Amino acid sequence: MKKNILTVIIMAVCLINTVLSAVIIFTIVPAANKTNHLIDKVAQIIDLELEDEPADEIAISDIDTYELAEPLTINLKRTDKTNHYAVLNASLSINKLHEDAATIQSVMDTHSNEIAEIITEEFSKYTIDEVSDNKETIKKDTLTRIRDYFNSDCIIQVSFGNIKLQ
Repeated sequence: MKKNILTVIIMAVCLINTVLSAVIIFTIVPAANKTNHLIDKVAQIIDLELEDEPADEIAISDIDTYELAEPLTINLKRTDKTNHYAVLNASLSINKLHEDAATIQSVMDTHSNEIAEIITEEFSKYTIDEVSDNKETIKKDTLTRIRDYFNSDCIIQVSFGNIKLQ
């Protein structure tokens, strides 16, 4: 007798569980999907506003280049007991059509030491073996720091030429 009552109770609980699961599926899931769709739309709008103007869309005639006057000699991070150096030329590409371009170009010569310091600090984070593998990362981090320093995104690219590692 007790086994039959227990079986009936288990069956009733399973039936209630199934009914409640169906209620959840048909009431909460559509609302959650609508909320996710709304969040996706908001995220897309925010991404569109925060995207930088890609360098590919700027005509070459609208890009001005500022080169640091002297090559930089940079101490690289040590891995063994030997000092390693990088010697390179650095240049910045500036979007001439940007609203801050004239201001940035006029003060570029007076801030060349700060630019050189930012480049030196970024290269100094890497060993001689890591520099070649992480060149794009170094460029990206340097560009971000220079943009932050000038508080403008008119600088669209950082280039390193004639890199010699020793």
